[in-house]
Amino acid sequence: MSKSKHARMISQLGSQMAESAGGSITNDDRFSGFTPSDMASGEMALDRIMEDEHQPRKSYDEQSLKDLAENLKTHGVQQPIQLRWNQDHRKWMIVYGHRRFRAAQLAGLNAIPCTFTEADVDEPTIRIRQLVENAQREDLAPMELARAIESLASLTKWSNRRIAEALGFNHTTVGRYLSLLKLPEQVQQLVQNRDLAPCIAAEITKAKAEDQERLGRQIVAKGLNRDAAKQEIAQAICSPMAKPSQPKPKAKELLTQTVNITIYRNPDVSDFKIRQELMAVIEQMDTTKAES
Repeated sequence: MSKSKHARMISQLGSQMAESAGGSITNDDRFSGFTPSDMASGEMALDRIMEDEHQPRKSYDEQSLKDLAENLKTHGVQQPIQLRWNQDHRKWMIVYGHRRFRAAQLAGLNAIPCTFTEADVDEPTIRIRQLVENAQREDLAPMELARAIESLASLTKWSNRRIAEALGFNHTTVGRYLSLLKLPEQVQQLVQNRDLAPCIAAEITKAKAEDQERLGRQIVAKGLNRDAAKQEIAQAICSPMAKPSQPKPKAKELLTQTVNITIYRNPDVSDFKIRQELMAVIEQMDTTKAES
């Protein structure tokens, strides 16, 4: 192994490893079983590697993994994964390259090409690297990306604009993905399965909560494009279903209700006149009751 190649690998592994160079590398837990020939090839044994449970990608297409595994058997791993040391588990944790790692396991490989991140890199930087790497490869399902952005926001307390700058996104894109997390679970699943475009789903968040699931299913069932979907959503927002009006009570129902009547006598009106008016009212009530 040339001195220059040895030096490059030492540099990648960080200053702590550089201090232990010159034959004492294997005294460090990180490099147990990690030989000079490993350094020359830039490979790490698979059993020395663990996945990062906080990485953005949560689901993998099984057939796609099998296809990649077959490819690796024939052509090998062309793109190295990136690792960092996890002292708690005493293993190398994947920064990015989880899919390649799983495919390498399926392919029955013993080791995988790798690079090493700096020893002092912080968590926000790791999260950003993972997000950018997955976003550039278009590996993440929309809801995975939304949850990863939310996780980064929770970790850093950054504004949408600052997150967008770190990821190389437009700040409205960050806001749009975060809004997807407010949708009902059923609509989120449509987005996750790529049945409903994120841009359309973000428009659905503007509708009333009770209308969102119906709108999501309706748009997918009709196969509406973005413009048609926006029009459908706008109609739901501007023209909510009218509440059914309460039926007016029938005259018969009114007539069977008990009421209290107080009569105040006008001293200028005779008793005969009062009786005459009351009889007329009673007669009218009897007529109305018979008709109803």
